[in-house]
Amino acid sequence: MKKAATEASPLKGKKASAYKPIVPAVDQALQLLMYLSENTEISLTLTEICDRIGIHKGKGYTLLNTLKQYDLIQKDDRTKTYHLGLGIIHLARNLLDNMDINTYAAPYLAKLADETQSTAHLLTVNRDVVYVTSIFEGSPDIGFTLRKGYQYPLTHGVHGRAIAAFLPESACRRLLSGDSLRFYGEGKPVDPGKLRTDLLSIREQGYALDQGELIHGITTISSPIFQKNGEIIGCVMLFGVFSDSKSDDFGIKVRDTAIRISTALGADTDQCYHPAHPIPLP
Repeated sequence: MKKAATEASPLKGKKASAYKPIVPAVDQALQLLMYLSENTEISLTLTEICDRIGIHKGKGYTLLNTLKQYDLIQKDDRTKTYHLGLGIIHLARNLLDNMDINTYAAPYLAKLADETQSTAHLLTVNRDVVYVTSIFEGSPDIGFTLRKGYQYPLTHGVHGRAIAAFLPESACRRLLSGDSLRFYGEGKPVDPGKLRTDLLSIREQGYALDQGELIHGITTISSPIFQKNGEIIGCVMLFGVFSDSKSDDFGIKVRDTAIRISTALGADTDQCYHPAHPIPLP
């Protein structure tokens, strides 16, 4: 049975305002596309589509034919059914290709900062340095924020350990062969055996943890972010004044945030976060 023509559009708000400057045909076309994208049935007939979104068959036929011209809709002439066309992928791909990592990461970092009441940072990798590119503060009262645009060597601090643990063996070997390894702070020599054990633990947990070693009283947690080709593009870093008992819970939140951002970037997270190659000694 047809739905009433006055039924609310899924694209409209619950409360109708006095005036909405919309084009009815465009609104109906978008309803049609949204319905096909959300429906579990891959292909539907003209009658099924029109009945379910509440439009006349003549209007539905015109809309489908128009969308078909732009490859947003495809028709199976054998079964007389319609489904989404490859033009949808083209539109989505164009959007995704033009979004940078900050755009992808923003909602996840904001949620992490809010849930932990700490400061979440996004650091991006450029050769052997990382740059602070995004900052989200979760607490209005206490915060520890790095300056946006500030750069750190990749071989320094908790972020360096988080990244080194997941690098390919050759890249990790090259990184660890450098003269300036400061993973535990300035002036603190690195014990090769301790570092390798630490990197193995980081790989198993999915995050690196520093409980006041680098900055007294400040706990820092970091986890790497991967892009589609499996390369590390950056990391999530959380700063906070929280008890040791919360460190593991917050570490899991940091790791899960990094995984969600990596997934949004198209990375195969099962493979990226569970590498099989060994970790070399410095």
